[in-house]
Amino acid sequence: MFLISLSLLCSFFVVRTFIYDNIKCPLLFLYIQNNTILWFFFSSKIEYIYFVVIYHKKKYLIPMATSSDAYTVYETIKLISVSGVKKAKQRIDHTIIKSILAGIILSFSGLFLLTVGGGSTPLKELLGSSIHKIISAAVFPIGLVLVLGTGAELFTGNTMALTVSTLHRKTTWIDLVTSWVVSYCGNLVGCLLFQFIFVYYAGLLSTEPYRTFTMKYAEAKGNTEWIQMFLRGIGGNWLVCLAIWMATCSREINSKIAGIYLPIWLFISVGFVHSIANMFTVQMGMILGANLSVGKYILNVMLPVTLGNIIGGGFFVGVVYWYLYLPKENDNDIQSSENHNYHYVKQHEDMVELH
Repeated sequence: MFLISLSLLCSFFVVRTFIYDNIKCPLLFLYIQNNTILWFFFSSKIEYIYFVVIYHKKKYLIPMATSSDAYTVYETIKLISVSGVKKAKQRIDHTIIKSILAGIILSFSGLFLLTVGGGSTPLKELLGSSIHKIISAAVFPIGLVLVLGTGAELFTGNTMALTVSTLHRKTTWIDLVTSWVVSYCGNLVGCLLFQFIFVYYAGLLSTEPYRTFTMKYAEAKGNTEWIQMFLRGIGGNWLVCLAIWMATCSREINSKIAGIYLPIWLFISVGFVHSIANMFTVQMGMILGANLSVGKYILNVMLPVTLGNIIGGGFFVGVVYWYLYLPKENDNDIQSSENHNYHYVKQHEDMVELH
C-alpha cells in the first residue's frame, strides 16, 4: 500500500512539473522487480531521464540531475550568436564605457608582461629565448580573464560574436560595423589613458631593465614585415576567439579560466600578435622613446594586425563555425549536454538532499 501511494504521489508531482514547465513527455513506463519501483520519464528530445523514485528494500535511490561541464558545439555557437545580439542592442554609452574599460583592463596584463619580460631578461641568456617568452607569456592571459569576467567590450572578441549573429540574421551589418568601430576606438582610448596616467606618470617602466626591454619590444614589432604582421594577426585572434569560445562553452568559473588561459598563453608564446595588446605594449615603447614613428606604427603594426585579427576571429572562427552548425539547425545537430546521475542514500532518519 505504501509503495502504491508513493508511486501515485510521485506521478502526480512529475506530471504537474512537466505540464507547468511545458515539457513534452512522450514515453513513460513503470518498472517493478524484486520489490523495486522505478519510474522513467523521457523528454521529447531524449535530453533528460527523470528517475522519480526508487524504493529497494532499505535504500532510497535519490534522483540527482547533474549538468555536463560544457555546452555542446551547437549550443556554444548559439550562445555566441546571442552574445552578439546583446552587444549590438545595448545602449551606445554602455558600449563606449565597456570598450574603454576593456582597453584599461587588458593594459594591466600588458604591463605585467613587460614587467616580467624586462625583469627576467637574465633568464634569456641562461635558459634561452624560448623559455623567456614562455615565462613572459604566462602572465598575459589574466587580462582576458578579467575582460570576459567583467563583461567588457573587446574589439577582437566582437569580430567573432558580431559575425556569427549577423550571419545568423539576428543583427545587421550596420550593427556589426558600429560595434567594431566603437569597441576598437574605445579600446584605444582605454590603453592611452592607462599608459599615460598609470604607467608613464607613475614611472613604472621608466627604470632599467624595463625601459630598454619595452623599447626593444616596440621596435621589433615596428620593424617586422607587413605580411608577417598580417599573418601573425590572423593566428593571434584565431586563438583569442577560441579562448572566448572555450569560456562560453564552459559552465563554471574554473573551467572558464582554464579555457581562456591556455590559448592566450599559446598565442603570446609562439609570437602571434593582437591589435589591442599592441595598443599598450608597442605604444608604451613609443612613449618611452622607441625608434618608431606614429606613421610607421599605424601602417606597419596597427593596420596589418587589425586586418589579420578580423580574418582570424571573424572568418576562421565566426564564419566557419556558423557555416558548420547554424545554417542547418537540423535535429541531428542538437545534442543534449545534460547527464543525469543518481546516488544511494541509506534509509534512516531523513532523506538527504543531494546537490
